[in-house]
Amino acid sequence: MTSTETLRALVERWRLDEGGTYRSWFLWDQRLKNFRSIRTGLAAVVREIDAGTFGNQYRGSSLEAVVESVAEQRQIFRGADHAFLWKPKLRIPDIYESPQNQRAFGRFLHACACCTEEAAVLRAIHELDAKTIKGLGPAAANLLYFLHPTITPRSTRRS
Repeated sequence: MTSTETLRALVERWRLDEGGTYRSWFLWDQRLKNFRSIRTGLAAVVREIDAGTFGNQYRGSSLEAVVESVAEQRQIFRGADHAFLWKPKLRIPDIYESPQNQRAFGRFLHACACCTEEAAVLRAIHELDAKTIKGLGPAAANLLYFLHPTITPRSTRRS
């Protein structure tokens, strides 16, 4: 069996597996609705950051509501909120104490929500990375997937 045939067989087995991610998540009828609501929730986070009303706590914030929606995406994103929980001893992620970091995070979310090309997503990733905001990388990657599910896997491998 060639490597192409082996790969096709594996993909077919994955697609037929009743308990696998293809059947339980990719074909899940609520998935696209959830993508839209997450995108809308992220827009609200950006508006709050722009208005200076985002606050300094994760619990009870609009960001918590968005991340809860992400975590509800079946088993795939369980624990997504861990990256956003404030860890005072580590001071991460540092978007709760620093208004400048909040604004950088808001600009990142806004830029990614508005762009349609991989180059623009990469630019936004690099701009956020240049700010060296402690603990924000994995958290941002979880959200970025819901803004650009077809671009993000390619972009984050190369960034």
